[in-house]
Amino acid sequence: MATMPRLITSYILKEITAPFLLSLTILTMTSLLSKVIKLVELMVTHGIGPLFILHFLASVIPSFLIYTIPIAFLIAVLVAFTRLSSDSEITAMKASGLSVMALMKPVWVMATIAALATLACTFYLFPWGNMNLKRLLVDAARSRIVSGLEEKTFYDRFKGIVLYIDRLSPITGEMEGIFISKEGDKTDKNVFFANRGEFAPSDGAYSVYLKLYDGSIHGKTEKAGSYHIADFSRYTIELSMAGGGDSPYSDKPNREMYVWELASRASDVAASGADAAPYLIDLHKRFSLPASIFVFAILGVPLGIQKVRAARFTGFSMALGVVLAYYVVSTALEAMGENGALNPILAVWGSDVIFGSIGLYILYLTSKDAPVTLMSVITLHELRRKKGGLKG
Repeated sequence: MATMPRLITSYILKEITAPFLLSLTILTMTSLLSKVIKLVELMVTHGIGPLFILHFLASVIPSFLIYTIPIAFLIAVLVAFTRLSSDSEITAMKASGLSVMALMKPVWVMATIAALATLACTFYLFPWGNMNLKRLLVDAARSRIVSGLEEKTFYDRFKGIVLYIDRLSPITGEMEGIFISKEGDKTDKNVFFANRGEFAPSDGAYSVYLKLYDGSIHGKTEKAGSYHIADFSRYTIELSMAGGGDSPYSDKPNREMYVWELASRASDVAASGADAAPYLIDLHKRFSLPASIFVFAILGVPLGIQKVRAARFTGFSMALGVVLAYYVVSTALEAMGENGALNPILAVWGSDVIFGSIGLYILYLTSKDAPVTLMSVITLHELRRKKGGLKG
């Protein structure tokens, strides 16, 4: 077996890198189109600027990269090796004594880089992006609440509250002459009067704190038939938007938790006797997605080496077929894991094991110069079926 020359290693790396970057850009930009409607909505309702858009995109992109990096890598490997094969360069390399395993050296290098990038996304960028996106939307919703207020106008968009402000500073946001009517249980009502007030952030996505200074509370209880007045120097009320729901940060969903937080949550849930499958599945997906890149490397090289004509188109179409099959199997196994029909860890890693085994078998056949083409297998099967039908 000949040693892989550095020049050929560099050459194959360049052949993979160009379609990888192009595919990654196209796939990520296409995925971002689903967020255009949300951006337009934020621009219209909140009047967001370019800085917000940049932060929004930076928060959203990691959730796409964890999928687009593996897919772009598979496309790049197939496109590169189908091009090399169609131009008989693979034949020339084999004639010089290079084996299929030797040709995979630059592929492993590229796969390691892509896997580390995906691992960085699943470990850190993905949960960070989701948390940052929530903060951005919270701030946008909060700014809409504050910017919608006007002087000498009754504002009733808060739940159970009518707010009136006599004077409002557009620069500092400070308010003067504040009147609030707050509904309590059933027929109970409280009325607040305050000389000054200001808004402060809360933990809710659709709520703010209103801090009141130097005022009084007038309360009436219909059941007891009592009326009371209490003075205060400082009082805080939480105002919630009508129709909006609260989403406290303390109860973080899985997509906002880092790996160590997911592991801790899964351990706590399992210790309590509850079903920890959703947490275990999300935890192991943070590792299985980067690992899928090595599976795609094992599959991509032998499939790409097969002799084809329209190299780039064939490589791209084969990549879409492999990706579609992979994610269909992954989705089915994860559903079984969530329903308890399959061990959740096995459900996550099952697709990597299945396709990795298939890839190793195809790689073995290719190393023995045995032709392996998905389309030829399907065509051969159809021909045999038709012949069998004619004979019958």
